Amino acid sequence: MSAGGHYNPESHQHGLPDKETRHAGDLGNLTADNEGKAHYEITVKNITIAGMKNPVIGRGVIVHAKVDDGSQPVGNAGGRIACGVIGVANSADKK
Repeated sequence: MSAGGHYNPESHQHGLPDKETRHAGDLGNLTADNEGKAHYEITVKNITIAGMKNPVIGRGVIVHAKVDDGSQPVGNAGGRIACGVIGVANSADKK
């Protein structure tokens, strides 16, 4: 819970990625396989990595236990089961 609430710098209502106005942090649902692995790609216009429009570097990414149904205020997605931080990989660290 220390990650805080949804990233919402423009004070929009919660919504799924198909909604034009939504929290900047509303990035949609993903599904993991039987091994717990998931791959998710999305292109959005309401955030930037480190630019002027709602930058996300240093922000948390939360995985919830259930499907986000798009309802208010936060989609009934259940408990938080994983958390990460958005950062930039240092290519010098790769071996």
